[in-house]
Amino acid sequence: MRKASILDTIFSNGHQPETLVGRGMYHLGQAVSFPTQKTWSGIIRARSLLMADGLLHLDTDVGVAQLSAYPMTVSYWSTRDGKTPVKRLHTPDLAIRMIDGSVTFIDYVTLNEQQAKPYFWRRHAERVRHYQNELGCAFAVHDERSVRIEPRLSNLRLMWTHRSRPTEPPSLAHAREAIRMTSLPSTIRAISEMAMLSRQAVHWEEDDEPVLLEGVDLIFTAVMQMAMLGEVRVDLGKRINLDSIVYGGAA
Repeated sequence: MRKASILDTIFSNGHQPETLVGRGMYHLGQAVSFPTQKTWSGIIRARSLLMADGLLHLDTDVGVAQLSAYPMTVSYWSTRDGKTPVKRLHTPDLAIRMIDGSVTFIDYVTLNEQQAKPYFWRRHAERVRHYQNELGCAFAVHDERSVRIEPRLSNLRLMWTHRSRPTEPPSLAHAREAIRMTSLPSTIRAISEMAMLSRQAVHWEEDDEPVLLEGVDLIFTAVMQMAMLGEVRVDLGKRINLDSIVYGGAA
């Protein structure tokens, strides 16, 4: 099968993961169901908390078009004790396809796990060569040092909780349009005050006037959603709040 066909297959609708991750596998209670619109099934079963945190980065990254969990098992040449040739099998945690069409395979391995295996980086180098030579793709290992940088991870988690949902109120569309009409850069707070729709309201049957819902800021939610789409930018190196500055589309 041609390289392009193999890569198209692992991102196609109906493609099934090579590994089935059940409840509590690997570490008790650490298997996580991660909902995402970047895979055909709408959900990825992360085998660890580290992988789930890694998915936050990818799901909020406008440059990532598609995700495929445990996409395929490859056979590659390795060595036994650094000398005797031997074939090994490998199933990566994820394959990601960028909007430019490039594909990267990723494993999520904690630093402790890496240090506990003296052969780890030799195997890593073998896999890098295999994926590049056989598929024309990159292969990378991510651990806490890249996944759990703060405040970036907390910001991405906050952004992700405001992601678009099918049941969102129609007023969010007005909030997004208000942001598009604003001269940027500006703070979320300033945009909210100018937009005059910073909070949602409900109209109870027994009341004559709508009641504002405290703590719900439509502009804040809209900014988070638009940042995930690349329409606006916020500084992920600082904790996001109402005084965060909103910049024009992704650079």
